[in-house]
Amino acid sequence: MNGRPAFFETLRDKAVQRWDQLERDPELAGPWHQLFKQVQSPRHVLSELLQNADDAGATEASVDITDGCFLFSHNGEDFTEEHFASLCRFGYSNKRALHTIGFRGIGFKSTFSLGDTVELDTPSLSIAFDRRRFTEPRWIERRQSVSERTLIRVPIRDELRQREIEKNLQEWLASPVSLLFFKHIRRMRIGSRDVHWRSLGPGPVPATERMALHDSPDAAFLVARSEAEAFPEEALAEIRQERLLSDNQEAGFPPCKIEIVLGAKGRLYVVLPTGVETSLPFACNAPFIQDPARLKIKDPETSPTNRWLLERVGKLAASVMLRWLDCPEASVAERSNAYGLFPDVNRSDNSLEGVCAATIEGSFEKALGEVPFLITSSGELKPSAGCIILPQPLLDIWPADQAARLFDDAGRPPLSSCVTEADQQKLIHWGVVEKIDKPHVLQVLQSTHLPKPETWGHLLKLWAYVAPELTGYRADVDRQRVRIVPAQGKDVLYAACEVIRLGEKRLLQSEEDWEFLAVHLLVLNPNWPRFLAEQRRHAEELNDRSLKGKVAAALAVLRAIEMEGASDVSEVIEQVAGEFFSQQGISIAKCVQLTQIAAKLGATVGDAFRFATRDRHLRKVSSVVLFDRDGTLEAFFEQAWCNAHFLHTDYKTNYASCTHEEWLAWVTSGRAGLLGFAPLVGTKNDIYGRAKIEAELRRRGVSGAPSYSYVTNHFRVEDWDFEEIHWRWWSALAKEDPGIWGRIFDRILGQPEASWVHAKGTRVSQVATTRKTRSISNESLLAEWILRLRELPCLRDTRGFYRKPAELLRRTPETESLMDVEPFIHSLLDNEATRPLLKLLGVREVPTGPDRLLDCLRTLAMSDHPPVHEVEKWYRRLDQLTDACSTTDLADIKAAFRDEKIVLSEGAGWTNAAGVFLSSDEEAMPGTAVVRAGVRDLMLWRKIGIADRPTADLAIQWLLGLPSGEVLSQDDARRVRALLPRHPRRIWSECQHWLNLSGAWMSVDTLSYSLSMQSLVAWKHLNEDIKQRTADLQPLSAEVSAALPFCGLPHLAGRIEERLHSTVRISAGAERWPWLNQLGVELRRIELEDTSEQDRIRKLAADLADTIWQTAPGLEIIPYIDGTPAGMPRRAEAVWLSGVLYVEDRPLSKLARAVAQELGRAFRRQDLADAIKLCFDRPPAFVTEYLEENFKLGPQEVTAVPIAAGQSVRSEPSTQNSDDGPDSPAANRPADDEADQDDGEGTVIHLEEPDNGAESDTEGADIPQDPESSHAPLHRPPLIPKPAKLSIIERFARTKGYQRDGTERFFHADGSWISKAHDARFPWERRTAGGDLVCYYWPKEHCLELQALQIEADIWGLLDHSPDNYSLVLSDAQGEPVEVSGTRLRAMLDGREIKLYPASYRLVIDHDHKQ
Repeated sequence: MNGRPAFFETLRDKAVQRWDQLERDPELAGPWHQLFKQVQSPRHVLSELLQNADDAGATEASVDITDGCFLFSHNGEDFTEEHFASLCRFGYSNKRALHTIGFRGIGFKSTFSLGDTVELDTPSLSIAFDRRRFTEPRWIERRQSVSERTLIRVPIRDELRQREIEKNLQEWLASPVSLLFFKHIRRMRIGSRDVHWRSLGPGPVPATERMALHDSPDAAFLVARSEAEAFPEEALAEIRQERLLSDNQEAGFPPCKIEIVLGAKGRLYVVLPTGVETSLPFACNAPFIQDPARLKIKDPETSPTNRWLLERVGKLAASVMLRWLDCPEASVAERSNAYGLFPDVNRSDNSLEGVCAATIEGSFEKALGEVPFLITSSGELKPSAGCIILPQPLLDIWPADQAARLFDDAGRPPLSSCVTEADQQKLIHWGVVEKIDKPHVLQVLQSTHLPKPETWGHLLKLWAYVAPELTGYRADVDRQRVRIVPAQGKDVLYAACEVIRLGEKRLLQSEEDWEFLAVHLLVLNPNWPRFLAEQRRHAEELNDRSLKGKVAAALAVLRAIEMEGASDVSEVIEQVAGEFFSQQGISIAKCVQLTQIAAKLGATVGDAFRFATRDRHLRKVSSVVLFDRDGTLEAFFEQAWCNAHFLHTDYKTNYASCTHEEWLAWVTSGRAGLLGFAPLVGTKNDIYGRAKIEAELRRRGVSGAPSYSYVTNHFRVEDWDFEEIHWRWWSALAKEDPGIWGRIFDRILGQPEASWVHAKGTRVSQVATTRKTRSISNESLLAEWILRLRELPCLRDTRGFYRKPAELLRRTPETESLMDVEPFIHSLLDNEATRPLLKLLGVREVPTGPDRLLDCLRTLAMSDHPPVHEVEKWYRRLDQLTDACSTTDLADIKAAFRDEKIVLSEGAGWTNAAGVFLSSDEEAMPGTAVVRAGVRDLMLWRKIGIADRPTADLAIQWLLGLPSGEVLSQDDARRVRALLPRHPRRIWSECQHWLNLSGAWMSVDTLSYSLSMQSLVAWKHLNEDIKQRTADLQPLSAEVSAALPFCGLPHLAGRIEERLHSTVRISAGAERWPWLNQLGVELRRIELEDTSEQDRIRKLAADLADTIWQTAPGLEIIPYIDGTPAGMPRRAEAVWLSGVLYVEDRPLSKLARAVAQELGRAFRRQDLADAIKLCFDRPPAFVTEYLEENFKLGPQEVTAVPIAAGQSVRSEPSTQNSDDGPDSPAANRPADDEADQDDGEGTVIHLEEPDNGAESDTEGADIPQDPESSHAPLHRPPLIPKPAKLSIIERFARTKGYQRDGTERFFHADGSWISKAHDARFPWERRTAGGDLVCYYWPKEHCLELQALQIEADIWGLLDHSPDNYSLVLSDAQGEPVEVSGTRLRAMLDGREIKLYPASYRLVIDHDHKQ
């Protein structure tokens, strides 16, 4: 059909007229436009169009969005004039069948919600509607060829509307339930996807059908349809009102059907889904009257039509469920699915959804009536409350009927197990069935011996079922009383407390003993744990998770009920004892057998157990039963008491069921309950009178006042003590054996702590008139038995003597310091277990004070050489004591160390706290006395005020404390000599004291002379008054001693005049020695920078040039000061007086050193002393050559050496002395030498003299020295003249890159230097460019690899004490200088590369001690 239908123009004209009328009358047009806006919803477009297509008889439809246009088509009938007229009207419909969405003819108009123009193309029409006049059609050209399908095309206005319609299409794809409610449409295509339902066949009852989507055949839905039923009158009236029909208009509305879909959500449909979604288990479709917005339906409370339809839905659901349950052809499982229709909604929900669901459920309930609808496991139907629901695990364990009888008192059959859990909950919520829950099951299991399941597998299910409640952290049941345990030979289950489990290993070897126990026991069936072990292994092999879980749960239950292992033997014995001792006529032999079995098993006896005593009575352990292990316990008690309380002797006569060792172990463990001594018993004593009770409190150690709560004078003392019969017996024994108290206490300690710990205190209370009591003291009160033992010698000390407790000390950190001083309790009695009891008895835990320890130190301080380990031990004890001592005790300790010399320092003897330090500081105080290294880490020293290290202020403070005018001790003198060169001016000015030659600390006002290294003379032979008045400046450097205030004292050397003793025998034959006179001649030419010094040397040289050599046997000289003898004559090897050099009659090899020293003393220059030593007995030519090479000389003078009458000229020295050979008397004559007397050390190590200016602190090294000193023989040098060899210190300096700068300094390019030091022990020092000390050097031309080296003790002490600051400069095998630091020496000593030996000892008479 290509032309326009005849009715088109007619209907279009009517529409035009209507719109012209509306446009002329805005009030008439207003409702139209308002209603038109209400239907503008994109989500309703597809639903409206599908409804129209279904009304047109379409069987399939399609929808798509292409190029921004919404396209909908179907294969229904073409428009007739009547149908087309409905499109051209608004608010009116020609539909009469109520199986529709609405009645107002506005569904098609919803398409305008997508766009402004809607095109319609059918076989007869090609028209469009515009939004402005949405009912006025206009003819358009066809976009496609004539087709049999109806096509609706709407250009979508914007993206928002397109997204909304696309969302609606996706909802249809997800839930196309509405297709089930159309009359004709069963297939729909949305885009490229087809959606259609297919039938799976009829349902379980008539008028039902199983349906499924074509792509989900397994997800079946059950559709149930009712019979058609006419609307009631009140519904028809509502419908007429909704359709705006008058009573005289046509009202032929046919009967309607309703449908429900089981499996779909509980939404209400009017063919198409509404917005009402309930909690019903099925969807409902009926011709509900919708609200104006067509989102939901009208409230059934105000809509009789909707209420009637909803009630029909409930009746339909009940009818289908009842018929389905009563279908004999179906299985019980299939019939059980009928409960899926059972509603369970919240009837108190007042929302529209809640009201609709409640209306349906109420109708459903009314339809059920009294009809049986509960299906049992056998398929029977029972009425409401006629069934019970049993947990599925119980039905898997026992048959259903048996399980029902076991757990339901009424014996009701169980609901079919095929009913799903969700459906069960609905029935329970309705109250039509009762569920047997797990708490009820556990209650039954605790109260009833249920029959044992048929197989172990069924029992495994039972254990797995109850496992969560029995193994949880907070179990609400008594695990021991749940009867699930299979017993050997029994058909019912028992509780764990009724059954014991025997171990796989038989602990009792005797069958007779096993039979004795088995008579009285219920034993766990051993096959049950074996089955669990097999199932666990089987589950592991098959990796069966379900079985693993069950076995794990069962094993957890086994642990929870404490049957994982063998039962506690104590429970076994207690169970047997309860039955055994309830019998009559029990023999002692059987009692012994049971007791020995208990000992064998190590059981703990309980209240049911009995022991036979010597008087043949059976007694509980609470009745006091003692076991006399070795037969010595009986001596502590009277015989009658022993018979009533000592174990029968048959118990240890024959050990048949256990060994003797097992019996003793059982008894001593305490598990037997047998005592090893009499127990403490509680007593109650009443005391009347407050004075008496206060006296009693003081006796028990209470210091505070009692608190009285009542007015009464009645008091009660609840005490603990041994029975009085025992005290009387023990007192009698003590008269003959005082040691009995110690043995009694040993017995008390031998008991477990629990035997006395509860009885250590006493409670004293006041009794009111109402008999109420209240304690009168909060302090701890001692029990009576403790008070008695306090006064008895019951404790052994470390020497085995018994003492009263208060006389002893416990070994604690506080008392550790008093070990070996105070009496201590024996170590066997002092342990953690006995400590509380010892404290109660009054054994002291803190020391009484430091006096005993200080006395030990005072005693040791009386010895100059005390045992060091013993001294250090007492220091450590004092250190321990100070950790917890009182302030007073610490003050006493400080005072003792301050006032007394009881500190033993490292190598410096005894001193007080002010004279010792924890570490040394050679800069501030050389030779510092330090605390011994072995105890230097003790906190004691800091607590008593000993400083960490010395400072100048501390040194001055110490010097101020020295006694004035008294000779210092060796240690103090050594320290003073070390301090003097460090702080000379401060000491002189602040202390106003100085050390004299006698070693006394003298006021500077008493000093008249000084003795320095630059003006050194022999002085030990001087008179004591001279020594007393001479200041010892030897430790000072030349610069210091030459400056104020020291230069103010005249030099002793300048005041002494040496004279020959009158008894000296002068032998004839004085002679001149060429080398000697030549030396004087050449030195007369010496040139020095200091002209006064030059003149002095030249004058001496002139005297030397005229000096003659005179041999004087027995040479002695006497010192004179101011013409008065100032000392005793002394032997001398060489004396230069008045142009004569007097020498002893000795070989030249022995005189060389003495001559060089005597002449060098006069010249007072080291370089000249070295020259004299080297030129001794040399040819004159060599003397001249040597001096010219090493000294600056003036022009040579031609002079003749005068020879006086009687003088001879000594010939040139030869290589051999014919007069003094090895066998001559002079060579073999013993040296008449005495060892030097050192002022500071009592014992020293002798050393060889260092070369090249190594100075000594005695009376000279290579400068003038005491002639009494012993000297090593000096071998004559070779006669062949050769250039002088550089000193070893200079050679060493050159190897380090230093150049000579004067006679006593070497400088380096980096600014550092090596120069002479003030320290006489290490004469050279090396400093940085900034003046910081690097190292002290002690040079000596000596090869340690070729010959042993002797050094003095103080030199070694410095090397050992400060190895980084002191070094030796020696030569190697090739004569090259090498530095050997103190660090290297110590490493060599530790590595045993060198050994240290004492070289010599010096004996010194202590004149003070002798007096």
